[in-house]
Amino acid sequence: MRIITLVFIAFLVLATPAVSFSGTYALSRGIAEYSFNPVYTTQVFGWMNLSVVKVYGDYFRNGTFLDSNSFSVQLNVYTTDGLWVQDVLLISVVGNEVNVTPVINVWNVSGSTLPLENYTTYNGLAVYVGLGKPFLTSLPLHVFLNVSSGSEGIRLSYWVNGISNFTSLPLRDSTFQIGGLVNGLPADAELVIGGPGGGSVAYLYLEGNSSLFYLSHNGTAVAAPIAISRGLSTGEGAFGFNVTSPLGLEGVAFLGNFSDNYLLWPHPSSLSLKRVGSDLWVARLCADGQPLKGQEIEVYSPSFQVSMNGNGTQISLVKPIFVGYTNSSGEISFRYNGSVVLAYYPGNSSVLPSFAVSVKGSSLSNFFSNATNELLNKLKSLKWANLSFPSQSSHKVYPTGQRNSQGAVNVYMIYPVVGYSLAALLTLLVAIALRGRGR
Repeated sequence: MRIITLVFIAFLVLATPAVSFSGTYALSRGIAEYSFNPVYTTQVFGWMNLSVVKVYGDYFRNGTFLDSNSFSVQLNVYTTDGLWVQDVLLISVVGNEVNVTPVINVWNVSGSTLPLENYTTYNGLAVYVGLGKPFLTSLPLHVFLNVSSGSEGIRLSYWVNGISNFTSLPLRDSTFQIGGLVNGLPADAELVIGGPGGGSVAYLYLEGNSSLFYLSHNGTAVAAPIAISRGLSTGEGAFGFNVTSPLGLEGVAFLGNFSDNYLLWPHPSSLSLKRVGSDLWVARLCADGQPLKGQEIEVYSPSFQVSMNGNGTQISLVKPIFVGYTNSSGEISFRYNGSVVLAYYPGNSSVLPSFAVSVKGSSLSNFFSNATNELLNKLKSLKWANLSFPSQSSHKVYPTGQRNSQGAVNVYMIYPVVGYSLAALLTLLVAIALRGRGR
């Protein structure tokens, strides 16, 4: 029996001071992958190809100018033992010339110590900062970042236009975690663009593409089941370009000047029902405006129950009266002469479930698809930095632009920001992924 519950999402909006600088609420942009059933792996890696790079300026969150031509490319991932590992390239562009400085950060998000020499503490958390030797290259940029773990420790490496190096840290037997929570934080894996450290924001325009994968147990490169275009963990931000991922290209994102997709994958689907005869029906399935071929559609004669405990309306589906596969137009046809009919699409690894209900020929809205679109539109209109997990309200939001005793800004420390989590989006996906797929 399927139980489908229509869940209404509550947003927690935290009050923050009003400021005029538009970058105050900017998050990092790129690929942030997540899984509700955590994925455990020994390797996370990704590449980014940038054919056009135009940097207009870098600012701290309070609007203070930092630099005119820099940004960062960050590969960030959590470990099961409470570490946040960052393989970072600080990039400065002048004309066609590119200066690259490799940076390593390892944070202990659960304590004030690290099994590494020369670590420091920041707001009670231990952090190790390592700097590589700067080097020069030119546009276009082809970047590969990789973090792996094993009996000898964690290895962080980079490859940029043929220039490569790696660093090994004696953090033995660590396992990377994608999804779930680590010390109460959403454990996403990120390959993102942000400001050049210190919690800064880069205003820039990019054209290119990016990919992010982890190593599965059978040795293949796999993208996590959920990805959004905004990083959940790093404190640096970026704006001026958009990110999207076409249907069928999970693991790959495109950066440039086009419609922005907060949810990269899985893609929302749309299922419609239409009576075309006295007992003849047509169900049509689309995603990203395209018909989906060869997808299973289940048709039910449903019964409804309105929950009295606030869990929403439950639709009980005992056994499908018809199961079919969509044709090249994304359609199936079936015969049914009852007064209430429900068509259900279970979804797959790249497309979200959806369903449509018709009562005496009057088709109801596609609840899953509309809920997804409504949430994404609402997120676009909100100040992103105001969204937070309720359970994280007691945690500190790490300040940006901290200065040392000499007054210089430490741009080599890539700050984690607890309060920038997109809990509302994740909550919606929980409802869809867990309730929509339950059998």
